Amino acid sequence: MIIDNAAELIGDWESVYQGYFPGDPDEILRDTLNGLARARSTQPYDPATSAFYAFGLVWTHGYVASGDPDPELTRQVTTTLAALAVTDSPCAAHEAHPCDDGLDTHLEAFEPLLTLLIDLSDDYTWDDLAEATGTATDPESVWRCPHNVAGYARAASEAIG
Repeated sequence: MIIDNAAELIGDWESVYQGYFPGDPDEILRDTLNGLARARSTQPYDPATSAFYAFGLVWTHGYVASGDPDPELTRQVTTTLAALAVTDSPCAAHEAHPCDDGLDTHLEAFEPLLTLLIDLSDDYTWDDLAEATGTATDPESVWRCPHNVAGYARAASEAIG
């Protein structure tokens, strides 16, 4: 699935994360929820696109936790993140995942992560991400791992409350 406005979304999510988004953050969250719903229902299923939108929700969890969004939107985000967490299953392929380091540990690396997930980056490589986050082996596989995505979703859902 091609995300025509991916670079714009990444910039918007980063602004919401940093707390200085000049527009309506609720609108960005609604767009993210809609994008994730489309990605999860599209056939053939594209896990990278779903992970892109899921990590977008995770990256903006602080705004949702602040209590500023519309209460119904907060419920929708929390429900969606909790549903993503429920899809978690044990991972035999990786000894550890970035989500194991805690929710806030790698949020500063989400901008390059998101560009790499959807092959948008000419500036970053998976090795750059590994160096920045301490992901020693096979960073692409471990970041894309469904267990990692679900772990981040669970932590964000819990942080929102």
